[in-house]
Amino acid sequence: MILDGAMGSRLIDLGLQPGIPPESWNTTHPEDIKQIHLEYFNAGSDIVLTNTFGGSRLKLEAHGHGDKVKEYNSKAVEIAKEVCPSNGYVAGDIGPSGKFLPPVGSASEVDFEKNFSEQTAILADAGVDLFFIETMVDIKEAEIAVRAAKQVSDVPIFASMTYKKTKRGFFTIMGNSAEQCSEILKKAGADAIGGNCTISSEDMIDLIPLIAHSTDLPVIAKPNAGQPQLVQGKTIYLSKPTEFASDILKTIKNGARIVGGCCGSNPKFISEILKQIMGEKK
Repeated sequence: MILDGAMGSRLIDLGLQPGIPPESWNTTHPEDIKQIHLEYFNAGSDIVLTNTFGGSRLKLEAHGHGDKVKEYNSKAVEIAKEVCPSNGYVAGDIGPSGKFLPPVGSASEVDFEKNFSEQTAILADAGVDLFFIETMVDIKEAEIAVRAAKQVSDVPIFASMTYKKTKRGFFTIMGNSAEQCSEILKKAGADAIGGNCTISSEDMIDLIPLIAHSTDLPVIAKPNAGQPQLVQGKTIYLSKPTEFASDILKTIKNGARIVGGCCGSNPKFISEILKQIMGEKK
């Protein structure tokens, strides 16, 4: 299965200003969001993620948009479904809340449960085909999000952590290994698990076997288009579609079954992934 590429970095290129939640564009710039989804489907994506990564109440409240949770999430699903082909799927995208449990922060597990139960219920009512819980740094928060999604709907749940490559291997910033996260997410009820964001496609090649060897669930690989670089005040990603897609082919050989791009990627990356996959099959 081929996922889409970046949403946030695409919106920044289109003029999204700092401090403005990307989800607000579902109501202020719906045609731009629709065009991005359409371009990904046309490039070969089987699944696109709704523009709801930061659409939970805790995340939106940080921007003063806490009263827009239902509006932003419902509209996001509506937009994606308008351009979804008959053989495509719309995934309700769910990112971290931006809050942390003690001793790092002051949020509670109950706070997380209420936060994700609300968002997943709205996305389910709007008609998503699956949930995509992604870029999670705290396995406990990810676990709660998966359980919340499980309680509101029986659609599939994809869950993806973000890892940092260290001398000892791949770990979340909270210190959990890929193997530990895989076990916890499966037990919580995830139907597919993997890694996304933070690391490049090259590093993802080494991460995927660790996940694949620790689970019998389908494995997700959605890396960044290289490491971000600040050039003249603008964040850019230097990876090229051809080298990125080549790395994705290697992740597939290492066990990935659901692949796409994260920050810095665009429809050209997706079309190149499809091109190289089809080339391998000839």
